[in-house]
Amino acid sequence: MSRIAVVAALIASLLAFARAEHVLDRTGLLGSCTALSAPAPEGGEWLECRPGELTGYPDLSKDSCQKGGLRGEARYWICPTALVAGRSPDETPTR
Repeated sequence: MSRIAVVAALIASLLAFARAEHVLDRTGLLGSCTALSAPAPEGGEWLECRPGELTGYPDLSKDSCQKGGLRGEARYWICPTALVAGRSPDETPTR
């Protein structure tokens, strides 16, 4: 029984580390977005999203964002200021 508890604790700690260090984002398995410095209308912010191998493109429509276009592999979204200001600097938008 103690072996099962040790293995479960090891798996839980590895998953927590992977999430904290954004390992899946950096390896390209999950889609991710980054803020752009380009000016956006009405005080919003442009986000450039790239697809991940497992999840494809992030869907930001649930965050009141609107699709802005597609260029190469990058999909652009325009999001309201409240969405961007409400996130911590190291947190990526909704996946």
